Amino acid sequence: MRIAFVLNTFPVTTETFIVNQMISLLKDGHEITIFAFRYNKEGVIHQSIYDNKLMEKVVYWKAPPKNTRKKIQEFFSALSSNDKSLVKLLATINPFKTGNKVLSLHYFYQCQWFLGTQNFDVIHCHFAQPGLFISRLRDAGFLKKERLVTTFHGYDIDPSMIAKYQEEYKVLFKNMGVCTYNSEYSKKIIEQIHPDTTKLRFLPVGLDIDKFTSKKEKLDSNTLRVVFCGRLVPFKGPDIAIRIVHELIKNNIEIQLTIIGEGPLRLQLEEYIAVFNLSEYITLKGAVSQETIIETLEHSDVFLLPGIHDPATGRAENQGLVIQEAQAMEVPVLVSNAGGMKYGLLNNETGFVVQENDVASFVEKLVWFHTHPDQRKRMGKKGREFVKQNYSNDILLKQLLSLYKNLPDLSN
Repeated sequence: MRIAFVLNTFPVTTETFIVNQMISLLKDGHEITIFAFRYNKEGVIHQSIYDNKLMEKVVYWKAPPKNTRKKIQEFFSALSSNDKSLVKLLATINPFKTGNKVLSLHYFYQCQWFLGTQNFDVIHCHFAQPGLFISRLRDAGFLKKERLVTTFHGYDIDPSMIAKYQEEYKVLFKNMGVCTYNSEYSKKIIEQIHPDTTKLRFLPVGLDIDKFTSKKEKLDSNTLRVVFCGRLVPFKGPDIAIRIVHELIKNNIEIQLTIIGEGPLRLQLEEYIAVFNLSEYITLKGAVSQETIIETLEHSDVFLLPGIHDPATGRAENQGLVIQEAQAMEVPVLVSNAGGMKYGLLNNETGFVVQENDVASFVEKLVWFHTHPDQRKRMGKKGREFVKQNYSNDILLKQLLSLYKNLPDLSN
């Protein structure tokens, strides 16, 4: 199959789940093209992107010239070089559909982005904004034969913006063949936006189980090695992770916490560590490559993600692929019951689910991990089997291809 991925930005350090999906399709013999509105100038580019030559497959959107004369010149040049699509191109400058925006030709340039490329069997949009763009193209007369998919992930279904989405996403649900979600928590939010669930399909994001493989036996140690990995934002709970570990230190439990990730809470975390003299116990690694994440998990005893519902927006973790990555590396996980995290492990078997914001319960579970190294290892082994059966790229690729092949024909 010929598959187009439409993304807001590429590459993004934290969006390994999209890269995993692309690589699985390539290895299965499919052709992919990546359409991205922006190039990410910051962050770490994972080695797998280079290894699979994904950057060679990207078509970046080019903004129209700011100079009016150049903009008009390029406009007529585009029309003359795309004569087969002339009618459709002209349809994009219909003032009845685009209002005053027609004068900027902004929408025209977005539409032209897809012209001159090959036809696609499937167009797969990650996040709602690319999905809206593709949906509006279909409304304008484009993409009548292609099968369309949008995958919701998290920030595009912010609970505080449901009323806005109910109107904005109408065109998306009308034109998409299928919309996928990654957890029951996500599904419940989407149902509030669009109660008709006939186009919804469950498809979590996955990982390369062979890449996330522990190569060393976990060593017994008096020090409990804990790792947090995620953006340093309130709903991920990195500040809570530090408070939890601080309580253990005050109770003379030997513990080390490694925090992987970047974000707006970085300065606040640094200040807390400095004020309480915790630098001996807590390390902030910042944004790192996937290879470094794997190496860190290799030398960790417990993965900790004490996420919450953000007080400002109500947002919580939707899936949290890193929870599955940790389990694949035979690291038991300790998470809160906020959002969709609890669906991505076997409670009391591959880790524990704790009430959000209950620092005392998190402390209690970490003490248990510290004093039960054998059970910790058994949990780790079971966690890998759980992920292998439910979140490996091979398993999810079969589900994705089945979804693609069974997409409804909306061309009529």
